Amino acid sequence: MYINFNTTKPILIFAILLVSGFGSFSTLHAQDFNLHNPVSLPDKSQESMVRQRIGYTDISILYHSPATRGRSIWGGLVPYGQVWRAGANENTVFTITDDVEIMGNVLPAGSYGLHLLPEKEEWTFIFSKNHTSWGSYFYDAQEDALRVSVPVEKAPEYRDWMAFDFHQRDRGSASIFLTWGDLRAGFELKTDIDQLALENIRLQLRSDAYWEWFSWCQAADYCAQYNINTKQALEWIDRSIAMQENFSNLDVKAKLLNQMGQKSAAEEVMARAIEVGVPLYLERYGRRLMRQDNNQEAIFVFQQAIKKDPSYWRAHFNLGNALEATGKMKPAQKAFKKALEAAPSASKGAIQAKIK
Repeated sequence: MYINFNTTKPILIFAILLVSGFGSFSTLHAQDFNLHNPVSLPDKSQESMVRQRIGYTDISILYHSPATRGRSIWGGLVPYGQVWRAGANENTVFTITDDVEIMGNVLPAGSYGLHLLPEKEEWTFIFSKNHTSWGSYFYDAQEDALRVSVPVEKAPEYRDWMAFDFHQRDRGSASIFLTWGDLRAGFELKTDIDQLALENIRLQLRSDAYWEWFSWCQAADYCAQYNINTKQALEWIDRSIAMQENFSNLDVKAKLLNQMGQKSAAEEVMARAIEVGVPLYLERYGRRLMRQDNNQEAIFVFQQAIKKDPSYWRAHFNLGNALEATGKMKPAQKAFKKALEAAPSASKGAIQAKIK
């Protein structure tokens, strides 16, 4: 139907618009007209985003979240056997900043259009290299980067609005679930966190961190914590010690030597750490020994801290705890009383309770 908008009869034009189906202003859309400045209106399916960092890797899912609004979803609004955009409006976009492993398959870093192929018992998540199209209308299987099929399960709670969530996060992995209505399904994502960490650490040690003893100590301590890259970590900690010997880097070296099975060498290094350590670090080390049920060694360490600073009340207090743990009640009472003499007012109540 052709409408002459130059007519001098506006009432007739409005009547024609009503008959043509354009009379309800709530149904007008900018794409129906050649407009340059459309009014921005709220989306019925609100834009949502979930983001999680796993190690160094950022993972995000940008999507529009539709509501059930009383409709039958699976096998109804979302038909079985047809690719669906896993959301509403534009592509659902899945972005990762590093290569990851999804259900045993490698997915390179980048952005992907995330689609879903639902069936009654199984859903297939599709990661498409095309993430800029509108929904799944332009989906092409030849652009698939990865497909993973997973079983469907009952959702722990009914979700009126469709949502993506991160579950069961660990230092190098997470499970990601899509939930809508009373059903959900998800997939597990893993990163090679140790390899990524080492790559980043090595790069950082070539920057300003190169000149800091603490940076080399941090790097080596990370390796000791997760028992990785031990040989190079030992080189890093030796560099830290050469720059400034202290309790912290000697403690890390002892950990690495123990992991390499060099127990006697580790003991020698730890003896040196106690010799050069300030009372604060010795007291912390003593508490660590107590958590490891090594109370006898803890007693010795607390005593060394007290020799260096007789007024350090925390060392006296924890010496009392270590003595009490070994059944030496009279020496423990004496240590608690020494702690009470030097402790600030706010801490005296706890010490007095111990003495009682």
